[in-house]
Amino acid sequence: MNFIQGGARAGLLLSRAAGISGDMTGIWNSISAVLLVLLMVGVGYLFGLFGWMKAEHKPLVIRFLIYMAVPCMCVKNVFEYFTRQMLAQAGVLLLVPILFNLVTFAAALGIGRLARIPRKRFGGFAVMCAFSNSLFVGFPITHELFGDAGIPYLMFYYIVNTAAFWTLGSLIIYRCGDAGKAFSLKASLKQLVSPPLVALLGAIALLLAGVTLPHLVLTFTSYMSATVTPLALLYIGFLIYETGLRNLKPDRGIWIASAVRFIGAPALMLLMCRIFGITGLARSVFFIEAAMPVMIQSVVVSGLAGADEKYNALGMSFTTLLCLVAIPVLMLILG
Repeated sequence: MNFIQGGARAGLLLSRAAGISGDMTGIWNSISAVLLVLLMVGVGYLFGLFGWMKAEHKPLVIRFLIYMAVPCMCVKNVFEYFTRQMLAQAGVLLLVPILFNLVTFAAALGIGRLARIPRKRFGGFAVMCAFSNSLFVGFPITHELFGDAGIPYLMFYYIVNTAAFWTLGSLIIYRCGDAGKAFSLKASLKQLVSPPLVALLGAIALLLAGVTLPHLVLTFTSYMSATVTPLALLYIGFLIYETGLRNLKPDRGIWIASAVRFIGAPALMLLMCRIFGITGLARSVFFIEAAMPVMIQSVVVSGLAGADEKYNALGMSFTTLLCLVAIPVLMLILG
């Protein structure tokens, strides 16, 4: 049992002792999970505050997550929670995220023009509105709210969200930057073919081929995947420390992007799920994923493109903190 699952179960016991049941129990459990996520983010912030984690440590954490922990998590989850039958029926589970990302991206471009977002910030604004942090924040939140059963649906969303960012998102950021670098499809495709995505697609191919991994390999991937949640949230906490709480002063554009992320995007996802007949756990996971904060990768690409990197860092930090407030409300809407 991990820390947040333990907190959720403790919340369930406390709610029962207090005579709380039904929907209120679900709300209390979501609040408990969010508070424990906040505590882990706080650890990363304190590590930065005390000087125990510094900027030069970030590459180690991110490389361990991207090249080892997250790929292991993908392999483990595919072999534990996917079935051939589920993959055979994956068409609509991929179609809805594809349409969702296309619509939100188009809407973000229109909103950005109406709001007269400055050119140097326009690409970052569009990405903040359109694409969510489905990995570093989305995975911990989804896993703790819905358990292991929600992971397959998260993976479907992750595939589409990642592909959309490294094509459409990267393109618009480079077009609005001033670093003198043109958008490179080759470079974006190289980023798209990331270790987590390769591991996920490779594991799916092995599962479809009927290959069974040795127990030793599955045990190793299980140990490695257990580090994703605490390390990812610690990393987020340190990024918030680097941004500085005093600097979290969102302008009109950040507020608009936040409204899209936590109101417009989840509302659109609910509508699409209804149109395409997606119900139950898949609907809940897609709904929560649609309301995740700004992608960390948008900050990196903005820096490379000569766009307003600090603007995206502010949006990432602010929406991450706002997400922790929004999640219980969104769970209440789900019922």
